[in-house]
Order: sequence, then structure tokens, then C-alpha cells
Amino acid sequence: MALLLSGYATLAIADITLYQNDDLTLSASISSALGAYFSGNTRFGAGRLDFFSGENTGDAHWAEGYLKPGLFADYTLAQAGRFFGGVSSVTTFTVGDGDAGGYTKADEDAALEQLYVGWDTKSLLKDTWGIDALSLSYGRQTLQIGDGLMVWDGNFDMYSKASYWLAPRTAFPRAGLVRMDVGDTHVDGFYLKTDFTWEETAVIGLNLEQNNFLSGKLGFLYVHVLDSTFGAFQSVRDQMNVYSLNFTELSPPGLDNLDFWGNAIYEHGEGKQGAIDAFGWYLEGRYGFADWPWQPSLTYRYVQFSGDDQPDDDTSTSFNALYYGYSRGWGSWYQGEIVGAYYLFNSNMKTQMLKATVTPTDTLTFGAIYYQFNLDANNYYGVHVNNRRFADEFDLYADLTLTDHITMSAAYAVAVPDEGGKQAFGGNQTEQLFEIILYVNF
Repeated sequence: MALLLSGYATLAIADITLYQNDDLTLSASISSALGAYFSGNTRFGAGRLDFFSGENTGDAHWAEGYLKPGLFADYTLAQAGRFFGGVSSVTTFTVGDGDAGGYTKADEDAALEQLYVGWDTKSLLKDTWGIDALSLSYGRQTLQIGDGLMVWDGNFDMYSKASYWLAPRTAFPRAGLVRMDVGDTHVDGFYLKTDFTWEETAVIGLNLEQNNFLSGKLGFLYVHVLDSTFGAFQSVRDQMNVYSLNFTELSPPGLDNLDFWGNAIYEHGEGKQGAIDAFGWYLEGRYGFADWPWQPSLTYRYVQFSGDDQPDDDTSTSFNALYYGYSRGWGSWYQGEIVGAYYLFNSNMKTQMLKATVTPTDTLTFGAIYYQFNLDANNYYGVHVNNRRFADEFDLYADLTLTDHITMSAAYAVAVPDEGGKQAFGGNQTEQLFEIILYVNF
């Protein structure tokens, strides 16, 4: 997945200023992308399985694209704070076979993406809490918590929505946000509602973050699922409670080139589809050789998301990653361009990742990633497997900035099935994937 977006739901960054005076700013943005994808030995040679018809369509060759224009307003009143709002739409298409996972087919779609209004205190509380200390907003908008493992992408871009890999839709269809910043402390209170692509789930939650903690961020997230009415992947989200302790970019004193990320998550509850009692965690370390030519870096990550050894009973122990998305580069949180994008969805998996990058120039980055995928339990979405070793994947990628507004990315990936992957799909071939994407943003 390749949409690089971050931040909280405030006025969107827009490069085109339409009008501006002391109080009012009107701005616009236009983002677009076009990608071409070639998959060989899809599903380890078993062939692409169409999610709609169940038909086996063989290998997958397809293209995707989107156009996403937006308009935004920001109005400040000296004694009443700042009012802001935005609206955007997204037009998408897929041509060819559809994505390798079979979740989209040749189709096109046009829909509203963002439509929100909000208010913040601006300078009203500057003498006590500071500038922009409190903000309220409601509508179709985005929200990212931490590094996006649990809350980031409000739309899964599947079915008839087209453009599954580019994933241009990130706004939650309904989102009420209360945000507070006091010194280094950040607080989010939120209500989120998704559509059928994320199982028509409504949640409330509280996020607490402490910035400048070991030069990074320490956070605690609580989410309660109010209702979940549609189970695309047969999850048990209804009435689930989620507790997450996480940290991002922690740097030990005296080791400025070493950074750590991590998250420990516990899920439990009983709902209409049964009970859930699951867990997930990961630990990641990155070391950057800042003084070396090309500034190489090495990253290692270990992940465990619990699975369910007894899928037929009334308690699920499979971890549910809620609204994860692509938030901080290749490998997070779609783990692998093949396996993580189409086959394993941050549940019932143990993953080791080793990643190396070099930056020859300010505009060019090369990277290589190795993944070892294991299942946590002896089943793949209800299909029993005797061996938990699922697959190994190798990804090579390049990111190139052509101008301030145009970038390109390309990747080549191979996934070698092990016994678990062979038994899950019935194929035993090495899968290959090539992808090239052009982004234009204003």
C-alpha cells in the first residue's frame, strides 16, 4: 500500500492558495496516482481467486488510478477561535484482471471522501494551555493514532471501490473528534464509524500521548466497539475492548542513531458473534549510519498477532487489527507486498522483518526487505494446516522524487511458500510481483 499520509484531522495541507487575508484562507489540493502491477504464479501458483464470483482467473495483471481534488477553508475570529472545514472527492478505476487478492476487479468509482467542519481555540487559551490547545470536529475525516497499526485507514478500498493497492480513501465516513494539546501531552477522544469495507463498525475511544519521551512518543489507546454488523473476514468485533500501550521513535540517551518502536495490545469482549480474547505485540529497532555515505539504515522487527487454534468454538483468539494502514513507509502496516497485501491481514501471524535502506541522493532511496511469515495457529481462515511455516518474502523497492509535485515508486517482490502456505492455497510455486507507481500532488 502506498498512500503516505499522516496527522490528525485538522485543516488539510493544501499547496494551492486560492484566497488569503488576515482572517480567511481558502485553499485547494489535488492528488493523483497511476500504478501498473504484474503478478506471476498468483496465490503461489494456485491462481487468483475472484472475491465476487469465486472464479479462478489465473495470474493477475492490472492497473489502478485515482484523482482526488479537495477544497479547504480556515477562518479565524479574534474572540471566537478558529473555524475550519474541508471537502474532497475521489475518483478511482481498476482495469485488467483486478488485484492479486481478488478483492477488486475491473471497475470505476466516484464518491465523496472528506466533508468535515471544526473549531479550535486558536489563541483563546494561549496563557493557560497554549495555542490551538483544544479542537472539535465532525464529519468525514481522517484520524491516525500512533504509527497506524490500530487506527489510521477508515476505508479498505475493496469490492467495487477499485484502486485497492493505491488506497486513496482514508477518511472515516463518520468521525467526531475532540483533540487537546497541553505542553507535551496530547489527548484524542473519538467516535468513528466505518462502512462495509471495515465491517460497518462503530467505536469510541481515548488516546493519550506523551511527546518528547526519550526523544519519541509514549502512548496509551483504549477503544470500545459499540457495534459491528458485517463480518468481511468473520471477525468478532462487536462489543470488543482494546487496550494498547505503544511507543514510537524512542532513542536511548547517548544513542542518537538508534530508534525503537513497539506496541502491546490486548483485546477482549463478548458480542453478537461470540467472545474475543486475543493479543498482539511487536518490537522494532532501527539503526541509522548517519555519517556514512548514502546514509544506510538497518531495521529489525518481530511481530506476533494471535491466532485461533479452535475456530469452531464460541471464543475467538484471533487478533483484530481494526483500521490499520500504510503510515510510515514500506512494510508498515502491510507486511510484504505480496503476503501482507493480499493474504495475511495482521492476524494469526508471527513475522520477522529485516530491512536495509540507502539514500544515494536527497531524491532517491533504495530498500530491500526480507520477511519470514509463520502462522500463530494451525489454520488459515478456517482451512486447517499441519505446518505453521507460511512463506518467505523478499522485496526490493525504489522511491524517486522527480519534482516538488511528482514522485515515482517501483518494487519487485518474490514470495516462496512453505508448507503452511502450500496447504492454505494448494499451490507450491514462487510468486512474483512487479509494480510501478507515479504520484502527482499539488
